[in-house]
Amino acid sequence: MKVLVAVVVMTAACGSKSPSTTTTPTGGEGSAVVTLPDVPFEELDHEQRVEFMKQKVVPQMKLLFQKHDAEDFAGFGCQICHGAQAKDGHFDMPNPNLPKLNLSDLGNFKKEDVEWMQNEIAPTMSKILNLPMASQENPKGFGCPSCHPVQGQ
Repeated sequence: MKVLVAVVVMTAACGSKSPSTTTTPTGGEGSAVVTLPDVPFEELDHEQRVEFMKQKVVPQMKLLFQKHDAEDFAGFGCQICHGAQAKDGHFDMPNPNLPKLNLSDLGNFKKEDVEWMQNEIAPTMSKILNLPMASQENPKGFGCPSCHPVQGQ
């Protein structure tokens, strides 16, 4: 059985379509981690972006979302942010299925949810993606409109 697992892992590693990724063993038996190139997220190809999300985004976001509401986010996965289209390989952001925001009035949302998004989710994603936060000086930085549709846009 161990030989079969090793053969499958080796075959998968050798069959990689992305020449800029390499497979390196980790501490677990029969496991491998794709080493991603040190480039901005937007320069990664589709497969590398998926791997980036698996390695860096999902583990951290899952913890934050489940800490905020363990019941609502018990089944945390790609669909939480990317919607049902994630299962078909579509990960467009901003996601038109997320709540539409009126950035001058967030009163339709629970105060604790808005604060959680502003103080935990957005800064963490900004850091993971190595992007500056949006501000008046840098409106193109990472912020609410990076994920959510905005009314009037």
